[in-house]
Amino acid sequence: MPDEVFGPVVTIQPFTREAEAFLVANTVPQDLAASVWTRDHDRAMRASRALHTGIVWVTIHGTTVSEMLRGGVRHSGYGSDLPITGLLDDRQVKHVML
Repeated sequence: MPDEVFGPVVTIQPFTREAEAFLVANTVPQDLAASVWTRDHDRAMRASRALHTGIVWVTIHGTTVSEMLRGGVRHSGYGSDLPITGLLDDRQVKHVML
């Protein structure tokens, strides 16, 4: 398995259907965060639900607040860094920031 890259990495790939884009995005083993850039609120909500990441930013990237959980899924680490999420360890929690 390739090592996880920590740094600014962006991939841009064309797609014809949203489902195709989500499939491609969800096949990578590292899933710490994702950004969705759209003016369409419904599309942003569909993408936030469909993407298997710990964080989804909508039309912004990298902004955090102290209340926000931080943690990845699959090979992007185990758990999150806020106390309440420890109680939810057997659940998949996602933060969506609009």
